[in-house]
Amino acid sequence: MNEFTEKLLLVAAGAAVGAVGYMAIKHPDELKELMGDAAELGQKFFDRTVNEMAEQMSQPEDA
Repeated sequence: MNEFTEKLLLVAAGAAVGAVGYMAIKHPDELKELMGDAAELGQKFFDRTVNEMAEQMSQPEDA
């Protein structure tokens, strides 16, 4: 990864942290709801990924 890309990623990460901090101070109830939704989506993605991997591992190999 080149230096410019790393700097852009740091700027994006800083903006994300700043946005979460702002939401925590100004709109804590909305942030709590948003984080709950994000956790739910993450759990669904994780479950789907694990199930897909299990299906792939259980399928017989074509020789």
